[in-house]
Amino acid sequence: MDKGNLVKLVEVDNDFIICLKYATTDNFTGKKIYNSGECWIDRHTAEILIKAKNIFKDAGYRVKIWDAYRPISAQARFWEIMPDNNFVARPPDMSKIKEFRPTHMNGLCVDITLTDLDGNDIVMPSEFDDMTERASLECTTTSEEGRKNATYMKEVMESVGFLAYKNEWWHFYDVSTEPTPFMDFQI
Repeated sequence: MDKGNLVKLVEVDNDFIICLKYATTDNFTGKKIYNSGECWIDRHTAEILIKAKNIFKDAGYRVKIWDAYRPISAQARFWEIMPDNNFVARPPDMSKIKEFRPTHMNGLCVDITLTDLDGNDIVMPSEFDDMTERASLECTTTSEEGRKNATYMKEVMESVGFLAYKNEWWHFYDVSTEPTPFMDFQI
């Protein structure tokens, strides 16, 4: 099947911790959505993510990836489970799309966290896929350390070409490249 601009991240740089949540049952659906834990991502998005990873590594952190490319069919399953535009994007009607935007469905988004160099998670504002206000960097009821760490991660990611999503401290859009078509390549 056509993979478009997608590359397998570990074949470009194997210094990431890959922990795709939707390849397990440890996610908001409680179901395994992906067939494998292979991390696919747009080629340009991988390049700027590697730049960010190198900055984080110099500061004593590693990057753990929870999600990157997501097939359209997986997005449709998410929408069936939680039809809430604040946390789950409605799956696209491909017959009506004239312009594309950066999303997981073209590999131009990534969900990440930081760990120490040994792979232990550092404190963040909430757990991954927290569907409450705690997931927002603007939430003031989360720990100061968690907000500080997430703000640092946001600053580094935005310095290399990503844009943070305001409702999810872990979610970043690659806004430094032209969006490509959405795909249903199965992982």
